[in-house]
Amino acid sequence: MTDYINTQELFKAHIQHASPYRGGATRDAGIPVRYKLSSNENMLGPSPMALAAISDNLDRINEYSFENDLALRNALALHSEGGLEPAQFITANSAMELLDILVRGFVSAGSEVVLSSPTFMAYKNFSMLGGATVRDVPLRLPGYGLDVEGILAAISEKTKILFISNPNNPTGSLVSRTEMELLMEGLPDSVIVVYDEVYHHYVESKDYPRAIDYIRRGRNLVGLHSFSKAFGLAGLRVGYAFSTPEIAAYLQHIRRPFMINTLSTVAAIAALKDTGHIDKTIKENLYNKRRMYRQLETCGISYHPTEANFILMEPGIPAEIFVDRMMQRGVMVRNAAVMKAPGKVRVTVGSREATGYFIELLKEPAILQI
Repeated sequence: MTDYINTQELFKAHIQHASPYRGGATRDAGIPVRYKLSSNENMLGPSPMALAAISDNLDRINEYSFENDLALRNALALHSEGGLEPAQFITANSAMELLDILVRGFVSAGSEVVLSSPTFMAYKNFSMLGGATVRDVPLRLPGYGLDVEGILAAISEKTKILFISNPNNPTGSLVSRTEMELLMEGLPDSVIVVYDEVYHHYVESKDYPRAIDYIRRGRNLVGLHSFSKAFGLAGLRVGYAFSTPEIAAYLQHIRRPFMINTLSTVAAIAALKDTGHIDKTIKENLYNKRRMYRQLETCGISYHPTEANFILMEPGIPAEIFVDRMMQRGVMVRNAAVMKAPGKVRVTVGSREATGYFIELLKEPAILQI
């Protein structure tokens, strides 16, 4: 038997005790799945233009292509809503990688970060891995509104990052312009606001503050976007951030070379050009979301109106039982307890076919019986 040297004293305590982020189950978990409605993916799939770009570049994967991300940043600047320069974008291997970069850039042992649960728990996981103390100012019930006063009261001289998810995952709720303005007015310049708007394509409300609004004013805010949602490229792992020239230049120092692979780069650039695919995605999401609303109301199931491509619902039976029963019938949905929404289930708004099947399952008495 090998005697291993004890290396515990070499490990950082805050990393040992932090819980790494764990996403939802995937199709390769050994369970037959007909429809995956647990990860907020675009069930229409990727743009045909993105698929064509992948096919056209398969013969390049033996090479180190795109050492830097200038081609993608140029495309992002060309298609950006706010007229940003390429230098203001930071690209990475998914928005998750960007969270890691942001924490490494601004957080150190003894720092504090502020977030509002229920929310995307990767904010907490990455912050704890960075040695930070997490201050959680819960969203206000019943509508999951942002507690602006509570957040401002939680800010201290140790606070480095404030995470805002808008629309919020898993609630689908929105932070209004008024709330955001009050928040930004009260924040000291020493706090970086990480403004996660990866679901921005799906927002219907006109009262929606955008990251670009504050970046134009020179505020210390970083916007987060992803190609994993409306663009339908979740498997390729491409995300990007954007900020003021000074903050963006600083974050570029942390970004690794060859961060994004060749096929992901060309697919993302092509996807940006296919506005028709995005328009179709938005329309289908709205149509199927309203179908789901109607059936949930018919069944007497409580739910929260959403500004994203998922719905947070309370099935009336234990969430784990509902999730299991749906899985037995080939539908994956997400128990929201891990995101601090106990008793609730998050369901992705799927395709017309997937939505129809989900609605039919809700009509089965055995699904909702205790």
